[in-house]
Amino acid sequence: MITELRKTATRTGHYLTRSLVCREPYRDQVLVVWLLVFGLFWILLSGQVDQTWVAYSALSGVLAILLAAICAIDARFGIIPDKLVGATAASGLVAVWLLNPDEIMYRLAEVVIVAIAIAAFHAIYRWVRGYDGLGFGDVKFLAAATFWIGLRSLPALLLIAVVSALVSAFLLKSARYEVDGRHAIPFGPHLAVGLWLAWVFDPMSLVSG
Repeated sequence: MITELRKTATRTGHYLTRSLVCREPYRDQVLVVWLLVFGLFWILLSGQVDQTWVAYSALSGVLAILLAAICAIDARFGIIPDKLVGATAASGLVAVWLLNPDEIMYRLAEVVIVAIAIAAFHAIYRWVRGYDGLGFGDVKFLAAATFWIGLRSLPALLLIAVVSALVSAFLLKSARYEVDGRHAIPFGPHLAVGLWLAWVFDPMSLVSG
């Protein structure tokens, strides 16, 4: 357990330091990492210090650490480990319980709906196209993300993820890497930054006023 945590921490540190300065092999991850950093600074500088802000900041720190680890592993190996998905879901449930306890049952129902819908999309896409357009780790991650931001903010998460992935694809193409439907970039880091920005800024609340 301790050895595994040490390996994850080392990989995450290597990923962050290389990505922040746009170095190989994580050159395409520069936007993802800087958005994680920007979100942290935004939380620290824009909130009014009170009990709720302390809880929110602590939960945000936990989420940032988990997302950084997910980004590092998925960018390197193309998988999102079940343990990190489980930790994301569990900490998201804690976040709901601490910040919006009345919404726990609603959030659980939303997670079930999202898991079923995305798993169905995953199966249909594979049946139609003959290969996976979204890894099953990504499916589980989106279900875990729903604990943090709810069903209403998932469209914002996905939109941010797609834009981030397009930027990464552009960076890869500019470095003369081949990027096509069968050699796609790992989508986990972009889903992670989508969750992060949806959590930090709650864009749907801005839209709804």
